[in-house]
Amino acid sequence: MSLKTHLRRLRQEDLIQEYACLNTLQRTEWRINKPLLEVMRTIWDNGHEWGKLPAKEDVPLPEYPFDRDPKQLTEDERDEFRAWSRKRNHIYSLNNRSVSKRIQVERTLQIAEQFAGYDRFYYVWQNDFRSRKYASSTFLSPQSADWSKALLEFGYPMAINNWDDARWLCIHGANLYGNDKVTLDQRETWAWEYAEMWAHRIVSNPYECLVWLEADKPFQFLAWCYEMSGLMKHSWGYETRLPVSADGSCNGLQHLSAILRDRQGGIATNLVPSGIPQDIYTQVADKTIARVQQDDTELARKCLAFGIDRKLAKRPVMIVPYSGTRHACRGYIEEAMHDKIDDGEPNPFGDDLFEASSYLAGHVWDSISEVIVSARKVMDYIKDVADVYAQMNRHMEWVTPTGWLVLQQYSEVQQKRIKTHINGDIVSLSFPKDKPNSVNRQRTGLGSSPNFIHSLDASAMTKTINKASKLGIQDFAMVHDSYGTHSSMMPLLSEVLREEFVNMYEQHDVLTELRQHAIKVLGTEDVPVPPARGELNLREILQSEYFFA
Repeated sequence: MSLKTHLRRLRQEDLIQEYACLNTLQRTEWRINKPLLEVMRTIWDNGHEWGKLPAKEDVPLPEYPFDRDPKQLTEDERDEFRAWSRKRNHIYSLNNRSVSKRIQVERTLQIAEQFAGYDRFYYVWQNDFRSRKYASSTFLSPQSADWSKALLEFGYPMAINNWDDARWLCIHGANLYGNDKVTLDQRETWAWEYAEMWAHRIVSNPYECLVWLEADKPFQFLAWCYEMSGLMKHSWGYETRLPVSADGSCNGLQHLSAILRDRQGGIATNLVPSGIPQDIYTQVADKTIARVQQDDTELARKCLAFGIDRKLAKRPVMIVPYSGTRHACRGYIEEAMHDKIDDGEPNPFGDDLFEASSYLAGHVWDSISEVIVSARKVMDYIKDVADVYAQMNRHMEWVTPTGWLVLQQYSEVQQKRIKTHINGDIVSLSFPKDKPNSVNRQRTGLGSSPNFIHSLDASAMTKTINKASKLGIQDFAMVHDSYGTHSSMMPLLSEVLREEFVNMYEQHDVLTELRQHAIKVLGTEDVPVPPARGELNLREILQSEYFFA
């Protein structure tokens, strides 16, 4: 199917919910947070690598430690040479990765300085092919990195008039700092205590009082310190423009658990009420530790001594709803191990972490399967439906709960080679080109589950924004599974997002609808039947304090 044909079919769908959502997002007023802009510019110009900013200059490469050819080195010298080579390659890679980050930081600051003269500005929002919402901006964006988000605040202020209005501002601060595994009451208490001890001192001199750098999201946390300092100075009635947000608990797995009414998965992802927030990453890490403890090997003992924590398990768990593989799991574990070593943790594995990360990947992968059983059933089913499309050489498609027609186009690609002259040399260039009327079965299968889940989280957000807008919320700071608005409006937004999530899955049996659409489009009944549902009562989500927190 051509893009032109798809767009024509898309326009025939009832897209009133999608249009309403985009228009609401585009009405949100933004402006530059000038105090944060001043601080960030000063830090950047002085070459400080604070708040996860990249180095402004390349790290010098270590000099070659010998005065003769490597082939002439002794055995002991060759060991030193190999160590030098590994260190040089590591620094070289770091410098290469820093280039794009430097460009991003500098351009973001330049754009922020240009817009600092405006009282308000707006973003154009658009849908991708799954109906996920994106602000059309390359650098400065409410959906970008920590230091980019920190530069933005709402153009329209709202007053904090009482303890209830301030509650979510406090929770937001604790979340930004990384104190998000405790109860909401504990987060609120922590925020007031932190503000009393540090906020004024940080705001008066953020270049010397650097405790804000300990936060998980340091620049957004610094922006929060300014707001708390202002609130404590002016008391009730203080007007804030700071976007305050609540995040889903591994939102992809929340959707998968809701689809099959999986109570075990629902408990792990906070669909079910609990006195304390459930942390699926910690659960997986704990199961991994138990598995490794059963191995009486030197490698197992090294892994336990090194530490197996939620950070190591987080990325592997997060990629599961999006067709993550065991191979990808190993890569993320190795990356987490590198980060831990860079932060000063002793390295018992030497320079090559491949063996250790491969070993842990197996245990982490098996531990994930224990915690989220039904999630894999949903993903396998979606892949089975995708395979029916691929067998008939058709691109997979479905209609979301908001009426958006998703067309997943993964075609076979052929390479076209062209020889040309560049700077006096003959160069051969390759250009990928989609083969007409040919479906790539592998990519269709791998992409089906993540794209389906992404389209569902987009529908949930669309429905939430539309309902909340009707109830009086004007400003939204949304990043797929992170819902933000003014602190005083967060209780209402929290209520609405739960109601709309429940309503969506009560009104739509999304797997049955996927099957019915496939039967209609393909003209065959040979489409598998969805797996049986479990016993999770979706209405419990309405009382789950930590569903989004």
